[in-house]
Amino acid sequence: MFLFLLLAGVIGLFYIQASLKRASAPPIPSRTPMLDTAPVRLYGLVEPLGREVFVAPQQARRVEKIFVKEGQTVAAGQELCELEQAVERQAMEVPLSRVKELEGQLDILNDELKRRMPLPGRAAGQQVLEGAALRVRELEARLDLVNDLVRRYKPLSQKEAVAQVEYSQRLLEAEVVRSQIATARSQAVLEYSQKSLEAELLRRQIATARAEAELRRRELDALTLRSPIQGHLYKFDLRVGEQIIPQDYRRIVIGRPEKQVCLFVEVFWLDRVRVGDLFLVQDADTGGTAGSGRVTAVSEYVGARDFRTEDTLERLDTKYAQAVLNLEGTSSLPLGKLVLCIRNGGHAKNKPGENDGL
Repeated sequence: MFLFLLLAGVIGLFYIQASLKRASAPPIPSRTPMLDTAPVRLYGLVEPLGREVFVAPQQARRVEKIFVKEGQTVAAGQELCELEQAVERQAMEVPLSRVKELEGQLDILNDELKRRMPLPGRAAGQQVLEGAALRVRELEARLDLVNDLVRRYKPLSQKEAVAQVEYSQRLLEAEVVRSQIATARSQAVLEYSQKSLEAELLRRQIATARAEAELRRRELDALTLRSPIQGHLYKFDLRVGEQIIPQDYRRIVIGRPEKQVCLFVEVFWLDRVRVGDLFLVQDADTGGTAGSGRVTAVSEYVGARDFRTEDTLERLDTKYAQAVLNLEGTSSLPLGKLVLCIRNGGHAKNKPGENDGL
């Protein structure tokens, strides 16, 4: 019995020594994986072909009317919804009323300017207002009468048949009428010039008021959100009475009905992904096959990725480039869906002159 226990102790001691020796041995380096034989597995997000278009207001407003439904096709310029615009409508009425008022004043002034005639006398050919020209003619007719009296009184005054004082009064009267004619002519020319300047000033004021009205109209028009492109209305998350702000641009999403995948390519895969490569597309959540697609562009820059996955092989300490994968034969994937793309086969040969940049 003693020999059996001794033998067991010796065997146990040797086993412990052998275990400690194996544990203290340096680790054997593993073989470096071969990227040429490793499968190219890339994650990406589904988006409309050519990227999506977001629509948002320029300022925070309440939604008053909705003209479309989510999922329908919209045309470029089609109205999507109307925001609160009572203040802007009132602001537009002010310059419009001003335009009407100024246009009425201009019509009256133009009517006066249309009734013009040449200025009588030495300034014949000068256009003046009709009333001013008739005033000058009236004074000239009066001057003719006074001059006729002067001519008839002159010989009578020399014969003392008429008092010298009366003859002198006629001479003074003729001089006064000449001064009145000169003044009336100057006033007629000045009045016509003033009326013309007033008409030009009114035209400029009307143009200014119209420009202000157009500015108010554009501000009002900006409160009606319209589709900038023709495409599919993927998302329209608005309700009547809701408040929408410029930061809510993701609540209205429009894009082409065809779709693509924005792939995020790790830097060590850059030489393995080329334009024309065929990839199998799988649902990242279920693993089911969702279709296939070909690479149409690869970016010339790298940066951080803005999403995480549940893949245990995911690397967080590396940079990513972006590539565009046009989906073929599928359109059922929703926007923003995370997909896993696995390259199917080898590289495709690039066509001469083909651009591989985004």
